[in-house]
Amino acid sequence: MNNYDFISKDFALSAEGVHLLRNGFNHKTINFYDVEKATFKRAADTNNVWLTLIAGGLLILFALLQSLGVVMSFYGADFHIIHTSSIAVVALPFAAGIYCIYMVVKKVPLLLVEAGNKKYKLSLEDIIKKQQKENLKVYLTGKLNVRFYDEL
Repeated sequence: MNNYDFISKDFALSAEGVHLLRNGFNHKTINFYDVEKATFKRAADTNNVWLTLIAGGLLILFALLQSLGVVMSFYGADFHIIHTSSIAVVALPFAAGIYCIYMVVKKVPLLLVEAGNKKYKLSLEDIIKKQQKENLKVYLTGKLNVRFYDEL
């Protein structure tokens, strides 16, 4: 078991570098020498912002078109038969679309780490809840010097 100086649900820091965690186990370590830039920033937590936004818009558009079909069925000859599934086909995609757009708009505190040609988004919510943000800032400034930025 490694002794980490700071630990969160997504990552941990030690003298070796930034450890990316999955279920509490280290799956990748980024050496501090390989880190080109590290930034505290408020940003969307999703990796593909545009894809999530487009998917949310398409789900809402689909729900609106389906609701138009339900409204048009009121004027049909068999008005007394409207299935509950037709309401679910409207409500579920609409709710999923709203959630997708919410995830893009919602800004959370992140540690953005750039190493090589990869960018990693690491959540700082656990660190902030433990009130260790300032300690983490001092730690990263000591390890990365001018390659660390605080934009929170």
